[in-house]
Amino acid sequence: MALAAVGCSAPADPAPSAEPSPAADTPAPLGTGGAAAPQLNWTRCRGGYECATAPVPLSYREPGGAKLDLSVIRLPATDPAHRLGSLMINFGGPGADGIGELTRFGGRYPAELRARFDLVSFDPRGIGGSSPIHCPGADRLPAPGSPLHDNGFWAASAATGKACAAGSGAELAHLSTANVARDMELLRQSLGEPRLNFYGYSYGTYLGGTYANLFPDKLRAMTLDGTLDLVANSTGQPGTQNAPVDVRADVATAQQHELEAFFAACSAAGPGKCAFAGGDPKEKFAALYARLTHGGVGGVTVASLMQTMDRSLYQWSRWPRLARTLAALVPSAPVSPAPVADPWVPTHSPGFLAVQCLDSDLPQDPAQYRELAAREEQRQRYFGLAPVFAMAQCVGWPARDEDRYLGPWNRPRQHPALILSNRHDPATPLANAQATAKELGDGRVLTVEGAGHTTLDVPSKCASAAMVRYFVDLAVPQEEATCPPDVGPFP
Repeated sequence: MALAAVGCSAPADPAPSAEPSPAADTPAPLGTGGAAAPQLNWTRCRGGYECATAPVPLSYREPGGAKLDLSVIRLPATDPAHRLGSLMINFGGPGADGIGELTRFGGRYPAELRARFDLVSFDPRGIGGSSPIHCPGADRLPAPGSPLHDNGFWAASAATGKACAAGSGAELAHLSTANVARDMELLRQSLGEPRLNFYGYSYGTYLGGTYANLFPDKLRAMTLDGTLDLVANSTGQPGTQNAPVDVRADVATAQQHELEAFFAACSAAGPGKCAFAGGDPKEKFAALYARLTHGGVGGVTVASLMQTMDRSLYQWSRWPRLARTLAALVPSAPVSPAPVADPWVPTHSPGFLAVQCLDSDLPQDPAQYRELAAREEQRQRYFGLAPVFAMAQCVGWPARDEDRYLGPWNRPRQHPALILSNRHDPATPLANAQATAKELGDGRVLTVEGAGHTTLDVPSKCASAAMVRYFVDLAVPQEEATCPPDVGPFP
């Protein structure tokens, strides 16, 4: 069956550390401070699911102090007699609600996985039903404008943080990923599991890597899907500390590579299936981009085009529609490109910012961003600018979590981690997955030969089978194993 294409090996011994181990006198990171595990009183909810509320400490330095209430959900194993335990799932973000996402995807997991494990998720602290932060008026703030020419850009970008500080008070300084990992440790205890089984998507991979190093002796198995580079998302490698997270991770190159994969797939599909086929798609895209640098066409600007590109690259099932959009924009005559005046600048939800702005130190001087933007646009013409300003809302963020975790990432664990990555992922590049495998010291990468963000967007029965085999038998794929996707972009 599909597993034969992957090839699996027996559980491997932990690989040698890929980075120096901490000195013997390095103090252990803050754990749960002796906090008591909350009692989970499960009640039926949302069809076959069960829900509970878990009070956890606001600060693990004061385990008996103020509490936050976490909303927790589980889908009980369908074969209780052969149940192996609980599998905790985080669907990314930061800011994604685990309650809604598990009810959306729970029934889609392979039958053997659902038979052997209770599927468990929760809304992370500050999100959804888990003592959510309040940021009055943040949803009505205008777009901050252009960072290249608008002197008010930085003040407008900082408005969300000010709103959250006004509405959330002390909670805002306790929302780091490390504290979410500490919450997971209490939930593990509450579930009665001797060791945690964890599946993390996208940002959830950073949460998993953090838990694996805060509580290495409490982890049984961990799958990371669409993996962040742990070092890039925390401190950055030497020489990159003063760059924003997405520049450290080089998502611009990943997006460019996926764009080229789109061109190749479109040409192979032909005009009957891909509207942008015919001629040289690379030249046609360059021509339409150059035309937009002189002003909008039919309401389409450089900013709106690149926002469309960003969304379309996340899931290759969107490629046919992207092809139609691009085909309608190709100019009749080429023009020389002009400097970009209106780059696309991503903006984020308060829930995203409340975590990401705490987890990593980011440049605070606008001049640094302008200098970096000039270099990145020259290096990656189409995609270089957005990653520079993607975390602009974190500049001046009015909170800091002293209990965040910044490494090391290679604390010894009992079993290796399974790392799933698409060949072309526009948000968490394959290179990030490979870096994290080395940073953990025990990661095994399985590559899906598709394009999009995580296997949720590029389903692969082969990769799913390997994931089930890993959680059930602790068997990891062979080195450099690959899997085909279930369907291509132009079927």
